[in-house]
Amino acid sequence: MRRIFNIFKRDLSGSLRDSLLLYMIIAPVILALVLRFFIAGADAAALQFAVDKNVEGEIIEELRKYGRVEVFDDEKGVEKRIWGADDVAGIIKVGDEYKIILEGNESGDTKELTQMIMQDILYHKDTGVNFIVKDLGRKNSPVAVVEAASLLLMLFVLSGAVIGFNIIEEKESQTLSALSVTPMKRYEYIIGKSLTGILLPLILGYILIWFLGIKNVDSGKLFVMTLCGTIIAVLVGFIVGSLSGNQIAGIANLKVLGIILSGSVVGALMLPEDKQFLLYWIPTYWSFKGFYGTFIGNISWRQIIIYNAWAVGLSIFILSLFKRKGVMNFIQLNR
Repeated sequence: MRRIFNIFKRDLSGSLRDSLLLYMIIAPVILALVLRFFIAGADAAALQFAVDKNVEGEIIEELRKYGRVEVFDDEKGVEKRIWGADDVAGIIKVGDEYKIILEGNESGDTKELTQMIMQDILYHKDTGVNFIVKDLGRKNSPVAVVEAASLLLMLFVLSGAVIGFNIIEEKESQTLSALSVTPMKRYEYIIGKSLTGILLPLILGYILIWFLGIKNVDSGKLFVMTLCGTIIAVLVGFIVGSLSGNQIAGIANLKVLGIILSGSVVGALMLPEDKQFLLYWIPTYWSFKGFYGTFIGNISWRQIIIYNAWAVGLSIFILSLFKRKGVMNFIQLNR
């Protein structure tokens, strides 16, 4: 246990002295603080409406004068669109009554303007119909939710980079060769190195979320998602460390991994659900879906378990492939 702690302590102190590694540690938190000032403006973008096909064409045309309108077959389709990452007001017709459906986290302008627009359209023409507002209960900004989930994954990747660059430094300084003649076991070295990638996200992740103003989150689900997601940091760290002989190569390998891992986030947001199977092999895809669901509050414990099982299982499988190919044979320590 002491040897494991000494490895972690040496890595942490070395990271705090190295300006590049220190930047990697704090960059996601600084970015979260900066983005916090842009969330309100992003949420106040042009009005968007999701309406069902029962709404009269005249009303739809009137709504188009105020913003973008999407038409869906039923109420379920409207509500699904509202749960998206952007700010959308839903309008459906039940009998002679119109309902405005909101998540609950929209800006004041969206709620008030939608009511004013519907009042003007309906009562100005004296149609004799009523409408009510239905709140779906979401409290966090959709922009903040996407930013928080994305920055947490960025935190995993950069925490992994800290592991990887510490391994590179030990390879360059021949520290690993010196460790091979000590009583240190291989598992002690792996655990000691992994602690940096595990503890940094667990600590900085909550600071990041606080900066973004994320509230009303199930703390248990968030902790489980973060803890299981740290396997991504370990994966990135040992891949970068094993494949790179110097820092230049490490940066290049990190860029390649970053493109693949961040691409899964873009795909999860942009691709239709029937095409997202193309992303199933990327661990960050499952972590992103889990974090996104946790922040908007519509994810069950069963889904949490499934998403984490995929993320952890894929990460372990990828690490085992690298070990089987002999890529990680740089750890020449006692078993």
